[in-house]
Amino acid sequence: MRLPIILDCDPGNDDALGVLVAAGHAGLDLKAVTTGAGHLAGDRTARNGAIAVAMSGQRDVVVCAGATAPLVRERLIAGVLDETGALDPERPDLPAVRLDERHSADLIAELVMTGVASTIATTGPLTNLAMSLRRYPGLAVRIERIVTLGGAWGLGNKTAAAEWNVLCDPEAAAIVFGAGIPLTLVPIDVGADAGITEALIAGSEAIGGRIGAFAGELLRSLVSTFRPGVFGPAHMPLNDPVALLVAADPLLARTVPARVDVELAGKFTYGRTVIDFAGRSGLPANADIVISLDGPGVHSAFVAALDRLEHDPEKLQTFRTRSCRKNKELEQDE
Repeated sequence: MRLPIILDCDPGNDDALGVLVAAGHAGLDLKAVTTGAGHLAGDRTARNGAIAVAMSGQRDVVVCAGATAPLVRERLIAGVLDETGALDPERPDLPAVRLDERHSADLIAELVMTGVASTIATTGPLTNLAMSLRRYPGLAVRIERIVTLGGAWGLGNKTAAAEWNVLCDPEAAAIVFGAGIPLTLVPIDVGADAGITEALIAGSEAIGGRIGAFAGELLRSLVSTFRPGVFGPAHMPLNDPVALLVAADPLLARTVPARVDVELAGKFTYGRTVIDFAGRSGLPANADIVISLDGPGVHSAFVAALDRLEHDPEKLQTFRTRSCRKNKELEQDE
């Protein structure tokens, strides 16, 4: 049984890898890719989401644009980009599916309320999801689970206290964590368990074809931007695809229940996820926190999803049929 899932993201190279994993994993049925500002401006993340879906060959997956700014704070700008390749620079040379006209927040609500999907994976700021919850009061009880890549119990990766995805829109994160929805948090602290090793890159590129080449380009670009800190991992963490892999197979992660609150008033700690493992606050747990990953299992599942996307006969036929149809449409337009 495949799990219907919505991916809300801000592509981004690792988000694009998440799209490929969601499209190729045997246990997932990707229904939509909803995008918003985060790693790049909103128009760029939408375009990159459309590119990732086109490259996956699953052109029936809906892609739409969403939030262009956080709910309250000013929009942050990513400080480290690879302008030489992958999806940080503009890529007019790559195919892209047509964007749906609906707003990401509205599409999320529509798909959940109509029963198309009740699991949401998020790999960017939580603005779209927070907007959905505010616009549609009955939405929260219809969401079965959120699996989100973000936050930290230790050091941040954007400020000393805060992780990027949460810091981009702390108020939105606070709304989502406070909504009473079952939530699995994959914090950056476990990134060291599933790094982008040379073996992972080689295994991905060995798949061959458009998927092997595109995945290899994305992975190598991520590695080129890695700036390890004093306590940082040895390898660039795989990050966003892990949320999809854990959604598909929770046994890849060890979790413990804990209370998560987002700091909204601190001068130096704004955007920090305060994770209370010991229950000192007296407040009930509101998330299952991933505290470790099965690294080899994550790597194996990652490559398997990409391999299925490239070599599964049904998916190949889907890609080829739509590519031929698109070529015919272009010929008719000429």
